[in-house]
Amino acid sequence: MDERHSRIQQYPWLSPVLLAGAVGLELLTPAIINGAALVAVAGMVAAITTTFRDTLLVVTVGVAIIFVAALFSEFTDFEKGVQIAEVVIAGALALAVRRMLDRQSASFSVVRSTVETLQRAVLPPLPTIVGPMTVACRYEAASTEARIGGDLYAVEETPFGLRLLIADVRGRGLGAVSAVSVIVGAFRERARSEPDLVGLAERLDLAVARSREQYAGSFAAEAAEAFATALLVEIDPRGTTLRLLSCGHPAPYLLRDGEMCQLDTGEATPPLGMRDLAPGTGGPQSCDFPAGTTLLCVTDGVTEARNTAGTFYDPCRDLRPVPDGDPERLIGALFSSVGRWTKGERDDDMAVVAVARVGGRA
Repeated sequence: MDERHSRIQQYPWLSPVLLAGAVGLELLTPAIINGAALVAVAGMVAAITTTFRDTLLVVTVGVAIIFVAALFSEFTDFEKGVQIAEVVIAGALALAVRRMLDRQSASFSVVRSTVETLQRAVLPPLPTIVGPMTVACRYEAASTEARIGGDLYAVEETPFGLRLLIADVRGRGLGAVSAVSVIVGAFRERARSEPDLVGLAERLDLAVARSREQYAGSFAAEAAEAFATALLVEIDPRGTTLRLLSCGHPAPYLLRDGEMCQLDTGEATPPLGMRDLAPGTGGPQSCDFPAGTTLLCVTDGVTEARNTAGTFYDPCRDLRPVPDGDPERLIGALFSSVGRWTKGERDDDMAVVAVARVGGRA
């Protein structure tokens, strides 16, 4: 079911109200006015707001109301029969609609389950402890679709410290999943051997470019056009310094002493798969990562979430940080905050990774 249907399901009381209205019309108005139309509408409303069993109950009660009313009306037998037949036919249509919605719901559940399984296969959960750091992550697909998204994250413990990748591949569907698997695989392969973030970004860019060549002319048209914004993070082995390299990706945030601020990533390099358009631009930025600080990395599903007035969400302004900076609690607070901001109406996936020093040790 889509989000609009979910909202309609919040009003199961509509059908009983319509039936009560039908009874009122039959009792309080001239014979020429009857409640058959309200009964027919009540059945259809029940079909889209309740279960098949409840719809059957509403239809049965509605037919009974019209049948009893017909017995005491002054219409001819033919007119009474036509009126009852109209209500029965409307009820049968309502039951058919409810059955169709149930089948669609079952199919949607299977698709959603398959999508989630595939998403976990290419994007498995991160370890909660990596070296001296505690890590939390969450991925949530847009609520209006059941398609596979292109947001990704990965973390590796390397000789250079903890390295983190968060990225957003253009598009959705199988093409995006192909690009996600390529980028995650390349990161895991090269994160331990590339001595600096620039070299690592170049390797990831090359992997995306090769993937495009591989899928060119194939059924996976989206994969053949893929590129990805990405943020590479390196935390030194002591856990005191951050190095950041943005490839067209939203800058991360630091939470310290209950205050949230967005970091400066300097001049961004082009997205992965497009670095040849502006070679040599941008470079890593360094900043302190003191004890008691939490790093929050997000995709643009967070920064481009809008409220009903069209205003973008800003974690520095709209997120109420958790006092202890616990990564898992911080992510939970962020998703709840975005949900309140958008009132559940999002059209983009969200991926978030939070990192803090274990126990806040210096």
